[in-house]
Amino acid sequence: MRTPRRSFALGASALALALGLGSVLSACGSDDATADEGGSGSSGTSTQLPVTIEHKYGETTFTDVPERVVVVGLQEQDTLIALGIVPVGVTSWFGDESGINPWAEEALPEGAEMPEVLDATNGIPVEKVAALAPDLIIGEYSSMSEQEYDLLSQIAPTLAQSGDYPDYSMPWDEMSLKIGQAVGQAEEAATLVDDTTAAIAQAAADHPEFAGRTAALVTPYEGLFVYGPEDPRTRLLGDLGFDITSKTITDGEGEFGVSLSAERAEELADIDVTVWYDIEAEQDVAAVYEGTDAYREGRWVDVTDADGAYYVAHSFVNPLAIPYVLERYVPQLAAAVDGDPATKPPVVTD
Repeated sequence: MRTPRRSFALGASALALALGLGSVLSACGSDDATADEGGSGSSGTSTQLPVTIEHKYGETTFTDVPERVVVVGLQEQDTLIALGIVPVGVTSWFGDESGINPWAEEALPEGAEMPEVLDATNGIPVEKVAALAPDLIIGEYSSMSEQEYDLLSQIAPTLAQSGDYPDYSMPWDEMSLKIGQAVGQAEEAATLVDDTTAAIAQAAADHPEFAGRTAALVTPYEGLFVYGPEDPRTRLLGDLGFDITSKTITDGEGEFGVSLSAERAEELADIDVTVWYDIEAEQDVAAVYEGTDAYREGRWVDVTDADGAYYVAHSFVNPLAIPYVLERYVPQLAAAVDGDPATKPPVVTD
């Protein structure tokens, strides 16, 4: 799984592999001060529970409305917040150090306590998850291993990623619907998904010039990395009407993405619109692309860390981030697709 400009591989940690099940359960049952703090979930009952959800490692039955949710995936907190639930723990990826980014702050319930931020660089920190005494663990946008799942599911009912897609490639709407089911808000989640889908469809309808035009999402990384059709960010381009399957330079390799040599950036000239993450990050790649007609005609977009929250939101494909991204992204795409380098998109400020 690749974030802009850098790889963020989250494999199984040596610590998690070494943990004994007994120590994890002991941590879960401890009287640690963290575990005693109240959560920000929606306590009570739901007529939409119990529900059984299938995932990569089998199925899990969720019976109770959770009060303490821990997110071990990289972005599911946004969907929870949209449903009125603030998790007690989230996993650090990139963006705001609090784990709650600007586009989600407005949706926070008044007076909500900020979650504890977990570091999963070396795998899911199972003991720290246990210390938070969760009654629900969510890790759909993750590379959770089966051994990690087995440990986590001994702590609380755990929603793992779908086995129907590569890790970090589960579609945002499926993730959202399953989160809603797990917390007893399936109907509310369906409404959230419908509203977000309608916003995407409206953007596509407002820009019929996107339909059928080829698009690619790329970043300089040890050459050129091209995001594949299974990446959620690439799927969003497809939902906006772009053709993300034809005239690509990956030859069908890598559902999530493929690394290519720097000189192959020249082949992006055949793409109608290329969306870059940090085009100047590697000068050898930039120099090749800047020699193409596509570059000279302005048929490209560059999203960089100088764009602040927008740069981060671009990788958080979920019901809270998508509207924030569309407001900024769609005008950029419209300016690029017309092939006139003089066209400049309006500047949207935070």
